Amino acid sequence: LATATAMALAVLALATMAPGGVPGTVVNTLLYVFVGVSVQFALGLGLALLCGQPIRGRNFFRVLFFIPLMVTPVGIAYTFRMLADMQKGPFAPIVRAFGISEWSWATEAWSARLMVLVGDTWQWTPFMFIVLLAAIENQPRDQVEAARLDGANGFQIFRDITWPAIAPIAATVVLIRLIEAFKIIDLPNVLTGGGPGLATESMTLHSFISWRTQDLGGSAAIGYMLLFISTIVCVSFFNFVVRPARRFEA
Repeated sequence: LATATAMALAVLALATMAPGGVPGTVVNTLLYVFVGVSVQFALGLGLALLCGQPIRGRNFFRVLFFIPLMVTPVGIAYTFRMLADMQKGPFAPIVRAFGISEWSWATEAWSARLMVLVGDTWQWTPFMFIVLLAAIENQPRDQVEAARLDGANGFQIFRDITWPAIAPIAATVVLIRLIEAFKIIDLPNVLTGGGPGLATESMTLHSFISWRTQDLGGSAAIGYMLLFISTIVCVSFFNFVVRPARRFEA
């Protein structure tokens, strides 16, 4: 039974990773998960470090950066769909001025994937930002002030004081975001419908489309495959990143 299950999972993985020799829904999903979460973490950490400084107007920027998280994924998808409209969108005059009005991002696989990643990053970077900002503001201030008196620069303070203090929280928030990223469906569904072809179709969207077309067995199989992959990724991340970070703090 175990061998048959493993073989079935392998066949399903190959069928969804590269149908017809092109990246399939598994590859698309992993792209959204790893690339998207990495960019969101980097941007969120950068904004948190910036707003953690004693600069004028930082409270305004804190509220401004948090707004995208309060918008529904469908609303964000329709917003980016309108912004990216090369014929009637707000940037259409600029596109026509450069003579590329005939080009459409929705007809190119990688440009369509990039648009989905941009929308997902715009929505979820505030989540990283607000958690990391709270962690940065709760770090020991006396250590930072002592390091500054000793002549340490900003990078040295971040490397030796700030990052060790926020590493456990950073690892935990990335884990939470990884779990959520595997469920992406609204943005590729509304922006591109999974197209062109299967270029932007995630596993969750693939499962939904199969269910909508009454392919209940295929939908369930994709759901189990998604559970299997997400469990491996998240458990591995917890064991190799989250747990060592917590042990390092202790």
